[in-house]
Amino acid sequence: MTAKPLFRLLMLGAALTAAGCATPVAPSGPQSASCESGAVRLTQDFSTAPDYACERTDDAAFKLTVLPEDPDINPSPWYAFDFHAERAGEAQVALDYPQYRHRYQPRIEIEDGHWVALPEDAVMVSEDRQNAVLSLEIGPGATRIGAQEVISLADRAMWRAAFADRTGMTRRVIGESRQGRPIEALSRPAASPGAPLIIILGGQHPPEVPGVLGLRAFLDALFGAEANTSVLDGYQWLILPDLNPDGVEHGHWRHNTGGLDLNRDWGPFTQPETAAAFAAIQAQIANGHAPYLLLDFHATRRDVLYTPPDAAELTPFAFSEDWIALIEEEWSGTEPAFDRGPSHNVGMPTSKTWFADTYAAPGVTVEYGDDTDRDRITALSQSAARALARYLDEAQTVSAE
Repeated sequence: MTAKPLFRLLMLGAALTAAGCATPVAPSGPQSASCESGAVRLTQDFSTAPDYACERTDDAAFKLTVLPEDPDINPSPWYAFDFHAERAGEAQVALDYPQYRHRYQPRIEIEDGHWVALPEDAVMVSEDRQNAVLSLEIGPGATRIGAQEVISLADRAMWRAAFADRTGMTRRVIGESRQGRPIEALSRPAASPGAPLIIILGGQHPPEVPGVLGLRAFLDALFGAEANTSVLDGYQWLILPDLNPDGVEHGHWRHNTGGLDLNRDWGPFTQPETAAAFAAIQAQIANGHAPYLLLDFHATRRDVLYTPPDAAELTPFAFSEDWIALIEEEWSGTEPAFDRGPSHNVGMPTSKTWFADTYAAPGVTVEYGDDTDRDRITALSQSAARALARYLDEAQTVSAE
């Protein structure tokens, strides 16, 4: 996308009060005109865009009915669409959530790959949060809007390739999704046989883009130019950054194309994506690498680390407490880096719970806030990576004594 639109709140009339508590109403107009024709168009024909029902309500106004891929789902109402305009002008889209609530502050791509949040006064949300009206100035050309930054499958593949080139990691396909898309692993071998295995996961839930950004910053800091290679060499690394390519491609809220939340399929392994991950882990174990640690990157409404219960008998012992303490030492912010959520989803077939229950080793879900400032995400990830390197260095020193 190359358009650089200016934001401007449209006057929505007396229906929108200064308190913002009245229900937004899209302008009235012809109801049968196609959204994909005319001087101003709205399209959803690119990777990550869901195919929501679209209704044109005026020449430059539209309504999208935002519904999930499957019923009974975690409410993560994703949306992504393009405006196309022959000339500069005002446009509006109403997001209608019949059974859910508006969650994500819309973002706009102002140049290729650079996204910013729409100003709060460009988004009017009803009191019950079941309707949101986005108003902005667009065109000429194309303008892309998303619930978060839009990171397509092609973008993700390019990042994996570039990261592997920078770090010397090995890339290989370990399996396929339900629709035949490749599941790719990045790996870094240990310097000696029998080294402990560290697993890093990402991309299980498509809308959780802050988790993608956090994972990338974490890996860049851990394995980048300033990496302590002697520490990294003491461990076997298996990284699976994009486990749900079908869900990403189709703009799903949560599920793969099998109708399941992949982070509720660790243990059953009924889906090809999780089955491929399990097989890759088992292959490492068969080669003598004992499971040591699993980190799974996600996003939610705050920056939080979901850890095993304090009473869990895991090896290494008290990893979560020690790692969090080191993160705080590395963190330069005035507020704590991450909240902590011990005992989260205990007994459920999530990656971290399965890992702890199966191997008696710690699994941690690393969560970034939906609206966390992107510079903060980078800083949090860098602090967490430096802290992990310190922890692993100290663990190697103790082991050698």
